[in-house]
Amino acid sequence: MIKQIIGTAAVIATWIVPSIALAQISPVKLSHTIQLKPDAERLHPPVVSQIEIHPTGKLMAVAGDDHFVRIMEIATGRVIVTLKEHTDWVRAAQFSPNGKLLATAGNDRQVLLWDVQENIQLRSGSEFPSVITAVDFNHDGTQLAVVGFDDSVVVYDPYSGKKIQQWNAAGNDLRAVSFSPDGKLVAAAGRTGIIRIWNTASGSKVRDIRAHNERIHGLAFSEDGVQIVSGSEDRKLNVHSVETGQEIASLPTGDAKVFSVSLVQPGIIATGGSDNEVRLWSLDTYEEIDRLAGHDGTVATLAAQGKTMVSSGFDTTIRVWDLGNSRQNSPPVLTVPVSRFSN
Repeated sequence: MIKQIIGTAAVIATWIVPSIALAQISPVKLSHTIQLKPDAERLHPPVVSQIEIHPTGKLMAVAGDDHFVRIMEIATGRVIVTLKEHTDWVRAAQFSPNGKLLATAGNDRQVLLWDVQENIQLRSGSEFPSVITAVDFNHDGTQLAVVGFDDSVVVYDPYSGKKIQQWNAAGNDLRAVSFSPDGKLVAAAGRTGIIRIWNTASGSKVRDIRAHNERIHGLAFSEDGVQIVSGSEDRKLNVHSVETGQEIASLPTGDAKVFSVSLVQPGIIATGGSDNEVRLWSLDTYEEIDRLAGHDGTVATLAAQGKTMVSSGFDTTIRVWDLGNSRQNSPPVLTVPVSRFSN
């Protein structure tokens, strides 16, 4: 099956936009808002469960509860192609670091691999034992970790579909999985609030970190791999040492349950929560450094590339943020019909 994901107008690049300096990240301005609209067969716009930005920084993959994944232009909101092969809610989507692959997964228990460069849909591995909630590529795109509504953590070769490793986590209902920046470790967490970390080469468990009292929804390693950051329904953003498991900082998020955690720049973590806001946190001072309002529902997903950050979730809008410039009043709203098509 051939799928045209990115056409000749958007050439695939294997480089990643360099990070901007810490001093440039605040204040943050809202560039524009993309309002998704229902197509002819739905009464409501899709709830967005995952957004990922392609390494070129020009396109994003948008996954939702309507079973579709849309490849969209960030600047205009234009839908390039709609991927319709999933049969249920799509909860996870991620580009490989070189931009050549897109992995998508969700309630239908399938991991679909899209070869972006060759425009070929691949299938990786057998059907997963549960609903899939999160996937993550390692640093060079040779491994893909998958977790879901049980205690299984499975690492696949994304090209062959071969299972490389499988472990049991500290409890079931996993919501987050993350490789360390060097790919030597992988961490997973969920309902129990315990982060379990494994060595990817040996397959041995490194340690358990009792990070939260309630379900963890997001994990992120610091850019140097020394710290691991977790966000939870217990309304805390916690930072732990990867080497020792010791708590470094515990940052209260007020009334907000944390549903998304992302390293958006070196030393800067973004979180999205049930208070409908995006917050930025410093891993140098362990303080909140900015708060971005505007969403009308829980912010379930965040992604960043270079000077651009995108956020989305339950309100069916995508907000595009400029991390490098001053604030702008009355940003434009782009209304984008959600079409059912694939090239």
